[in-house]
Amino acid sequence: MIDSYKKLIGTLLLLVLGTICFIAVKIYCPEFYDMTISLTLAGDVEGLSAYISSFGYGAFAVSLFLLILCNVFGIPTIPFLTINGVLFGLLPGIIISWIGEVIGIEISFHIGRIFFRDEARRIIEKKHMLRKVDKYSSVYAMAVARAIPYSPNILFTAAAVLTKLTTRQHLRATLFGKIPSVVIEVHCSKR
Repeated sequence: MIDSYKKLIGTLLLLVLGTICFIAVKIYCPEFYDMTISLTLAGDVEGLSAYISSFGYGAFAVSLFLLILCNVFGIPTIPFLTINGVLFGLLPGIIISWIGEVIGIEISFHIGRIFFRDEARRIIEKKHMLRKVDKYSSVYAMAVARAIPYSPNILFTAAAVLTKLTTRQHLRATLFGKIPSVVIEVHCSKR
């Protein structure tokens, strides 16, 4: 009974925060979503870079927001990592990208744990695969998975949701594991 209340409160909180965030961006910058989506789908890295840099000092916040949004919704972050390297320079681009990736992955992990874990574990349990998934539930295994450049974060996050990793262990694996992949992805943008 308590779990259903937690899920209901979590769902309502997520919807309210998401709505507030969406409306705030729409009010502050009405063309933001349309412009970002069209430039991203067109693969126009230069146009997207110019658009993000048009926010001046706010470009840092816009970049973080986009990385977080991409990680939460399972959208590839590579265009934004590339732009961070070009826009902010190598070291600041790496730091901004790493922060955005870690925050987005952690939010996605918590959403998965709250809303999908129990149901997914029940399905996997019926197929006798749960022990195989739990075999890989270590900080080291998750950090190695996170360290693979150009790999989709959402797949490893979904796997992490099912494992026995604690929140602290997952955070540690993400903090350390994302460093090599972000460094490589941002560094390749400078070439």
